[in-house]
Amino acid sequence: MYFEEFYQGQEFHLEPFVMTLEEIQDFARRYDPQPIHIDLDYAAEGPFAGVIASGFHTLSAVWGRWIETGRFGRETLGGKGLERVEWRAPVRPGDTLKTMVRVVETRGSLNQPRGSVRLYFETKNQAGTVVMVTEGEVLIKRRSP
Repeated sequence: MYFEEFYQGQEFHLEPFVMTLEEIQDFARRYDPQPIHIDLDYAAEGPFAGVIASGFHTLSAVWGRWIETGRFGRETLGGKGLERVEWRAPVRPGDTLKTMVRVVETRGSLNQPRGSVRLYFETKNQAGTVVMVTEGEVLIKRRSP
């Protein structure tokens, strides 16, 4: 989508997906090798009484689903950064995650053929508990300069 196709208040809903134990452990082994994400026995005795997903896994999985929608294609120039990331509740094996993406702000550049779009992501589990929120800004080409 081009910059002009985004507007403040616009919402998108990503397809729900399930976080499996295998995916949680595989991601953790590669990128966040803490026992709470990998070791069943250790995690069972921990504060969450079981394995939980790395917050970075949740963030990456949600971002991947957003990219799969095709809304960010060749028009996207790159991310400017994340303003916030909050992991509000643990994500457990078998959780089904649903994400709403809202356009918070759009700002056109005065001297470049692009604009910035600020997006807010809210992810909930199958019980409706918010497990993660994040907000970030992306640079996107204008359809015409």
